[in-house]
Amino acid sequence: MLTRMKRSYLIHAGFGLVPGGALILLAALTWIPGLVPPQWNPGVPLVALLLTLPVFVTAMARLLLARVSKATLWDAFRCLPGRAQLGLGGGLVAAVATLASTFAGPYGHFQAPEEHGAGRYLAWDGAVRETVEVSHEVYLAVVGADLRMALGMGATLFVVAGVAVLLAGEIRRWDQAGDREPDRVPRTG
Repeated sequence: MLTRMKRSYLIHAGFGLVPGGALILLAALTWIPGLVPPQWNPGVPLVALLLTLPVFVTAMARLLLARVSKATLWDAFRCLPGRAQLGLGGGLVAAVATLASTFAGPYGHFQAPEEHGAGRYLAWDGAVRETVEVSHEVYLAVVGADLRMALGMGATLFVVAGVAVLLAGEIRRWDQAGDREPDRVPRTG
């Protein structure tokens, strides 16, 4: 149970889940027309992505140090409280859906938007495998999709890190109890 889990695991999970949720929300806002600035700075999502690395790497290290199998991870997940399971599962689905939404819509095959002054906009068209001129509307849609992808990658790494840390914490709690078996029957259905 989360209340008996070591505090450092809960704090570490918070460092993954809270920013992950914020990035998912920011990515969702890119669907609102006119909200994404035409001159967005790709460095901002890059900083968010770089900030995920220490959280993600340390989360994976904690999970690897627990030396567990996939079945044990599933048992650990099932032993978390129902609301935690629902929240973690929903966060993972939302993060992956954010990434997948990058390719949604009629302009999903465009990438790397560029503005070339005098009202000219270019984007890489994956359908024809070359850079083509696009309208301002398509340019803004591709800018939103690029921003959504960058934010979605960071969100996914943050959420996966948070889930991994909670599972490692649950397994550590079992170890402290003297065995690797959950102290209660996992939920079914």
